[in-house]
Amino acid sequence: MSIKENNIRIGFHSIESIVKKNPESIKRVLMPGQRNDARVSKLKDLLDEVGISYENSNKLKQEPEAYLKDQPEQNFKDLKAFIDTFNGNILILILDNVIDPRNLGACIRSAAVTGVDAVVINKHHCAPSNAIAHKVAAGGFEFTEIFHVTNLINCFKFLNKSGINISGLSEHASDSYSDCNFKQSSALVMGSEENGVRKKTLENCDQIINLSANENFKSFNVSVATGIILSEAARQRK
Repeated sequence: MSIKENNIRIGFHSIESIVKKNPESIKRVLMPGQRNDARVSKLKDLLDEVGISYENSNKLKQEPEAYLKDQPEQNFKDLKAFIDTFNGNILILILDNVIDPRNLGACIRSAAVTGVDAVVINKHHCAPSNAIAHKVAAGGFEFTEIFHVTNLINCFKFLNKSGINISGLSEHASDSYSDCNFKQSSALVMGSEENGVRKKTLENCDQIINLSANENFKSFNVSVATGIILSEAARQRK
């Protein structure tokens, strides 16, 4: 992924979230030159409040764009420090093989809405966190702790030592998610749109669970599946 692609954000929700959470990361903002409506005015007012300049661009028709400074990714070392200092039962979403950036963004959005404590992205087996993912997440990246790891198995070993139960989701599993206890410290592993969680990853989970008892058709889109399982976890943890 090029630096330019990694540092561009598109859309009102995404940019507004950055302005609210991390305004110092913004280098410049371009506004759609032909729009002069309430939605544009709201973003301009927000930018004025924090002292971020912007300019109009006739090349942009509907959505604003923001260009960010280089931001270091949080890695496995950061994840370990985060978990070691976390107080209470933690809920982690692990994305192992989600290859569509739109699905990645939707999963992050669900994680933000349901109050997930951390999201772990398997760096070499997942879609890039690019402008498309950020736009679909609608600001979710800014309200979620995101960690990129290069060795998921080592990560699992650390989670186990930390008392975190790891559940991998698979349509072929016999155990149902509705029978699981997510009040304890839990990590939920989601896989690719086509093949699900990779076999090697599933082999290192503490349990494998499914979302549907429908014998004829039980395969959800990964972002829908993520929303379902996280909603159940959030319900239990209330």
